[in-house]
Amino acid sequence: MKNFFITGFFLFFMTFSVSASELTEDYFDMASNYVIQGNYREAVNFLNKILVTEPQNSNVRDLKNGLEQILQGRNKSFILSKSNNVKQSIEMKKNGDKQEELVTLTSGKDYWSYYFLGNYYRNNGNYTQAVDYFIKSVNAKPDLVQCYLQIALCYFESKNYSQAMTYLNQYLKINQQDDFAYALRARCEAGLGDENSALSDIITAIALENSLDYRLLEAKILYNMKRYSQALEKLEKLVEEVQTSEVYKLIGLCQAELGNNTDAIINLDKAMLLLFEDDKNLSAKYNEIKAKI
Repeated sequence: MKNFFITGFFLFFMTFSVSASELTEDYFDMASNYVIQGNYREAVNFLNKILVTEPQNSNVRDLKNGLEQILQGRNKSFILSKSNNVKQSIEMKKNGDKQEELVTLTSGKDYWSYYFLGNYYRNNGNYTQAVDYFIKSVNAKPDLVQCYLQIALCYFESKNYSQAMTYLNQYLKINQQDDFAYALRARCEAGLGDENSALSDIITAIALENSLDYRLLEAKILYNMKRYSQALEKLEKLVEEVQTSEVYKLIGLCQAELGNNTDAIINLDKAMLLLFEDDKNLSAKYNEIKAKI
């Protein structure tokens, strides 16, 4: 039965656009295969690889969170929709008819329709409308606490970190073992300049789920705290598992701050080779360090 629930959930998210990156598509295909096999933990590992290169990919984050909640035996109820309006809207979405998708959802008056309307507006960047519908959903079904996390994501994506924290705190009172929520709160705290709290929360998230995405965030926080040696240590372990422009860039920046300019140039060079488009700030930093050698 669990396989039925999670496969349906996964197929729903496959109707979204994930990314144009071939590497991302490969990781997503691998995650899909593992879900079909029932190996959800390996599926999460491949979703984490996507999030290292695309940390703001909300669809992948949502899917990862749903899979992890299944692994933890929690919140199965929000995965399988029993709303006819939602089922019809998914068909409209598959057909590429966004207008009918919206009309079908709007005509629904149940908490599932409200929840999916929240997702619809969030995916289209209309965060005010999204929040309104997530609030309607949780008011209609108070135990659908996933809405608090979705509201927090809306505020996070609109860079209203203080308001996001309010809903994350509310969500974490109920779900104290949710690593994704701790990681999201760490991002909010970092956005507000509270690096100490951010570090504490990301360490908690890693203790719950030792993901690549969280470990990269920990290194970024340490770098922002000017704890370059610790950040470099974390990144050098990370690069053994994933080689991306961002990881090499951070390694190079840490090495430069520690005075290892030759190694910094080598790693910044790798970072620029992996970029899909020019990064003027990175090029300027590269030239600045190279001039010191």
